[in-house]
Amino acid sequence: MASTAHSPETAGQATRHPALAMLRGALVAAVVVGVNAAAISAVAAGLRGLWGALLGLLMVVVFSGAGLFALHLSRKTSPTMQLAVAMASYTGRIAIFGGFLAIALNSDGLEKHVNLTVLGLSAMVVVMGWMAGEIWAWSRLRVPIYDLDREVTA
Repeated sequence: MASTAHSPETAGQATRHPALAMLRGALVAAVVVGVNAAAISAVAAGLRGLWGALLGLLMVVVFSGAGLFALHLSRKTSPTMQLAVAMASYTGRIAIFGGFLAIALNSDGLEKHVNLTVLGLSAMVVVMGWMAGEIWAWSRLRVPIYDLDREVTA
């Protein structure tokens, strides 16, 4: 008799924390893409290219990861509150990112140590990897189309 990895108690159960599952899938994909981008950038643009690629990876992971983590923290609230949290999280992250971008563009020290072209290109590639990992993780979630916590009365 073949053994199974799932016990009868867990088989068919819904994913309890879908935002964390999506975060895990996206993070794995982003790190794989980001490390490859850093290796290619180091060969193509030297140490400044390596720093640019790693900074691009860090920016994407922090920016996108914060959004999924905010959704995870609001998982037990109403759908309206979850939407508000998602919108506030996105607006706040854009404002913070804009501030950092303004500081970075006015800083001569950053340009001396980081290849800004590589930073932009690697950030775009890592975002594509992040989105692919997030979509892949979402497609494997077990999200019920009905409420499992309520009694059926018919």
